[in-house]
Amino acid sequence: MQPETLTQLPPPPFKHGEIKSLLTERIKKSHPSFRFLMAATGVYHFQRLKDFRDYHLKEALHFVFSLSDYSLHISVSSRLNPVHTLTPVYNNGFINPHVDVAANMNDNGIFPSPETTYQSDGTLDALIPIVDLAIRDFETYGLAYLDQRWQTLQTNALVNAGMDIIDNWNFDKTMLRNELNVQLRKAKLVVANLRHPVCHQLKEQLAAIPGQEPEH
Repeated sequence: MQPETLTQLPPPPFKHGEIKSLLTERIKKSHPSFRFLMAATGVYHFQRLKDFRDYHLKEALHFVFSLSDYSLHISVSSRLNPVHTLTPVYNNGFINPHVDVAANMNDNGIFPSPETTYQSDGTLDALIPIVDLAIRDFETYGLAYLDQRWQTLQTNALVNAGMDIIDNWNFDKTMLRNELNVQLRKAKLVVANLRHPVCHQLKEQLAAIPGQEPEH
């Protein structure tokens, strides 16, 4: 019987914590207001907080690495609803927008694509200038998006009127949330199909605000 040959796996391209250390060093130096939040499955999150009314607006920068092809995407989000702090869904809504920086930079929508990829060859020496380029694009385009979003949020009649209405509710909001969650499941998570009197009343109040588009 021939002795069994063990297959030796190639060493991982980066040492444990090497990417995190590189990112935190670079962000701390260039944008210290963005603090490292967490890392999970190749995604590194940095966040800063702003006060909006009685809430925290969570502005975040996300680095998304793929070790299969050593590609990098960066995106920014500005979330008012704390439930969606780390939701990966891309959208351009009023409450929790999340956009790919390079896609937004090229006026090519909000979603990542092969055209919005920062590519390296899997070595740290090649990754460093790629990260620096991504951070420069964030400085020019990502921060501009967040600043514009901040200005729009403060003056958006629909958002502010809606929050005024919610702030003036005098019933148990926890109970309301539970009721709405039950209704959402019945509606198969389609908000337009909710059949709750409070939701219906809020929708009517918002629809009465002049100059609003039905989609909003």
